[in-house]
Amino acid sequence: MKVKFSLNRSQLKIIAIISMVIDHVAWGFVDFYSPLGQFLHVCGRFTIPIMCFFVAEGFRKTHDIKKYLGRMASAAVISIIPFYLFFGEEYGYRQNIIFDYLLGLLMLTVLEKSNFKKWQKYLLVALLFAVSATVGGWIITPSVFILAFYYGRTFAEKAKWFIIGDLVTVGFLVVAISLNSIYHFAHYDWVWWDKFYLLGFMLALPLLYVYNGEKGSKLPGNTFYYWFYPVHFIVLVAIKALTIDFQGGKILYLGLHIVLLVSIIFMLEAVLRTRTSRGQNAIVFFMVTGMIYVVGFIVEILSTTAEGYYLACLVQYFGEFALFISVIFFVSECSLIQFPRFVYLIHIVISMALEYTLINTRETGFFYSYIGVDDSGTVLRPILVHSTGFYLTIVYMVFVCLEVLGIALYIFKHGSDIEIKRMRLILWALIFCWVPYGITLTGITGGYEIPAVGIFIAGVLLYNCFFNYGTLDSVALASENAIDKAHEGMLVVDDRYHISFHNRIVDEILGDIPHNIDIRQNEQAAGILKGEIEHIEVGDKIYEVSVEELKKGKYSQGFMIWFLDVTEHLQLLDNAREMAHHDALTGLYNRSYFKELVDIDVSEGRKGSFLMMDMDNFKLINDRYGHQRGDSVLKNLAKILSAYPEDEMYACRVGGDEFCAYLRDRTDTGYVESVISEIMEDFNHTFRANDEVKCTISVGAVIND
Repeated sequence: MKVKFSLNRSQLKIIAIISMVIDHVAWGFVDFYSPLGQFLHVCGRFTIPIMCFFVAEGFRKTHDIKKYLGRMASAAVISIIPFYLFFGEEYGYRQNIIFDYLLGLLMLTVLEKSNFKKWQKYLLVALLFAVSATVGGWIITPSVFILAFYYGRTFAEKAKWFIIGDLVTVGFLVVAISLNSIYHFAHYDWVWWDKFYLLGFMLALPLLYVYNGEKGSKLPGNTFYYWFYPVHFIVLVAIKALTIDFQGGKILYLGLHIVLLVSIIFMLEAVLRTRTSRGQNAIVFFMVTGMIYVVGFIVEILSTTAEGYYLACLVQYFGEFALFISVIFFVSECSLIQFPRFVYLIHIVISMALEYTLINTRETGFFYSYIGVDDSGTVLRPILVHSTGFYLTIVYMVFVCLEVLGIALYIFKHGSDIEIKRMRLILWALIFCWVPYGITLTGITGGYEIPAVGIFIAGVLLYNCFFNYGTLDSVALASENAIDKAHEGMLVVDDRYHISFHNRIVDEILGDIPHNIDIRQNEQAAGILKGEIEHIEVGDKIYEVSVEELKKGKYSQGFMIWFLDVTEHLQLLDNAREMAHHDALTGLYNRSYFKELVDIDVSEGRKGSFLMMDMDNFKLINDRYGHQRGDSVLKNLAKILSAYPEDEMYACRVGGDEFCAYLRDRTDTGYVESVISEIMEDFNHTFRANDEVKCTISVGAVIND
């Protein structure tokens, strides 16, 4: 099965958030001019293009621009203090990136939503650009990106203007920095190539190209980025304070691992409470070995001697070797590929051999040539000098990762949809096993190693894989998928009025409503439950709503709300009603419905006048010019009669060339005669001057006064 790679909105936002954190970690903990610093800053350039793209998309789709602007402005204000706490004097009076997004959003609002004259719009936009140039964090760049993404008609056009904007920005900065080195008009001590890393903005374009327009997961939500932005600054400031050779860093480090251990225990308990399945054994194996691994780090943190660090290494590597075997086991169960037993035997033998070299390393120096204690600071730390066994362990772990990757590629090509979903989570879990090592290299952890964090995140992903895509526990999942693909909207409410489940159609009808909220918080849903709303119109569709109480015995367990698409049904009814009441050729009322309408007026005591019309020479028109021309003559008279509003006149085709009309509430002779004259005159004008045969109408009137 061929899988087309694409990214939804949630996935792109997660990439943007990760990229932002990498960039800010580099600003806070890595030398800017070092190769690692430059690499991390390039990796951090995905955020602004992705968020600018979604600002433009959000402006296009939002139903309340004032609310959107208010949310953005609030986030910009809330972020001011955390932003300055982290960057200190570096940015001076300039503002955070959300302020730049706000300026771009204001530009679009002025250009598209305001009632100003064109010159006034351009003046206001110019002023906003001036504000960006003077106090914006990125000096007009985000605003340019937002305008490029909004006004580009195709992705190619958006990308073209985006690239031009990026190149012009970098070119301007290179020139400005070069001039500053001569004239010193700014206090920044930059070199001319200082801003080339900004060309990394263009790396985001391939990711945006594969954007599929879908929302994706509800996490992160629309406001998550706004909250994450200031909060992550506060966390980084705290880490900065705690990891500069400070005793509090060790306390934080120990507390983190205790929390991770307890969290894994809770996840393990939840797994053990489920009914037995193939996936259960594999996830239990992973959780147990993960606990052993975390315990190894706790032993290391509490140790103060070389013997203690040696013991910690034994526990850590035993847990790590077992972890990788458990991953192979989990992959086998989730992909339904039964590995031969000798595969597991090979992994066990290799792991035991490497563990044995570690056990004897103090005598042989094969795994670590030296294990000691670093007491140069206020916090004791282990000194581990790597040797051959350590590097062989790295090679083995890379081999296991490649083994899993090979299986993943096979599953992506040949597996079922649910197997592909499982494998994606497993790959993410494997990636997060390695991410903490990269974070440690940046220096952000102050020398403390945090691979246990990666193991915990991997555990959460595999835990999610087990519960959402379990091998033998997928009946509920299959049922939910089937319901989600149904043509009717379904919403289940429990006895506390909390939403237990709803499918995608309900989201389209009522908006993006989360699970487990009180249904009464949604105005439309609450009206449905009370019986106040029976039909809902969404776009060009009409949904009929029904509420069914769910009972077990005499006790209510909640409600099932159905949303049935009755658009086509109502259209058919309207068409049937139209056909039943109207003449097929002329569109006027037919004789029976005309009589029904007039009878209603008469029964209500209303007066009126009848007009009876008959065409002269109509047969000659048919004989000379054909029935198509005759039909046209009939339609012309119908058009004349239809021009009168229904509150003044009912008109019908009695049959053939005979028509009838009823003037409502008009019995004065003068008015009736003027209407007759008007109809006859308009009808006579419908014939061409060169027509040899002309049709006229005879009109008689009966006044019911």
